[in-house]
Amino acid sequence: MNFTAYLQSKQYSGSTVSRYTEGIENFLTWLHREDIKEELFTYNDVLDFMRHYHSKGISKRSVHNILCMVRHYCNYLISEGKRTDNPAAGVFIKVLVRKLPTNLLSIEELEELYKQYSIQLSVDGSKKIMLGLMIYQGVTVGEIMRLQRHHFKLKDGKIFIPGTKRSNERSLDLKAVQIPELQSYLNANKFKEGALFFEQIKTPVSETNINNRLQYMFKQLKQLNANVINAKQIRGSVITEWLRKNHLRQVQYMAGHKYVSSTTRYQANNLDDLQSELERHHPMG
Repeated sequence: MNFTAYLQSKQYSGSTVSRYTEGIENFLTWLHREDIKEELFTYNDVLDFMRHYHSKGISKRSVHNILCMVRHYCNYLISEGKRTDNPAAGVFIKVLVRKLPTNLLSIEELEELYKQYSIQLSVDGSKKIMLGLMIYQGVTVGEIMRLQRHHFKLKDGKIFIPGTKRSNERSLDLKAVQIPELQSYLNANKFKEGALFFEQIKTPVSETNINNRLQYMFKQLKQLNANVINAKQIRGSVITEWLRKNHLRQVQYMAGHKYVSSTTRYQANNLDDLQSELERHHPMG
């Protein structure tokens, strides 16, 4: 399988496949000029390549995009058995680094939030279910919007979360406390097709309505805990807690991360020193 076919197998769009293929051809040309084999280039070679592009006046954003292509190419080489590592995985561009998780909530706070949400506030069952999926399965808002009836296997106590271009599919355990609300909601919506918790998005107005609904939900949650911010904060808190109790690769699966580097950001022992590490290793200060 060549790199183009690899990208197509990952269901990337035609324009993305073309752009990535062209970008890697430029990278391979540079490797050849430097007399470096594609199976043997190193972390430092990636830095040199990025400095080369930056010296030509190419913006950091463009170099960042090229770096993403090199990461994908390394994963392709690994899948073909030509490499066992991805030297581009630890390279970041200053200013373009993803934000570190902050203002995390403890698992005790999250569980108390779930417990009190429907007790103290007047909310419909779907909202408590959505909150439970965020707290116990670390599900994103986008994933909740795409869930359908057949994704829930209550007899097995499981939920299947489909993958996307940005995330991997996974099957996760449901907590016993979630089952009654889910059973009631599924029975009440027995014949509903498509998105289970939202109407299908057909226009920008519908999307706005969904965002407004979620904003109101978090406004309610702030009444119970003033430290609550948004769904990303809850997901970050959940993944951080998972990493305290589970193996890194297991948490990568549970979170649906395509790359383990996305998971390591949440390791408790990394949160304090990750920023300084990025400052020391970024190639273009």
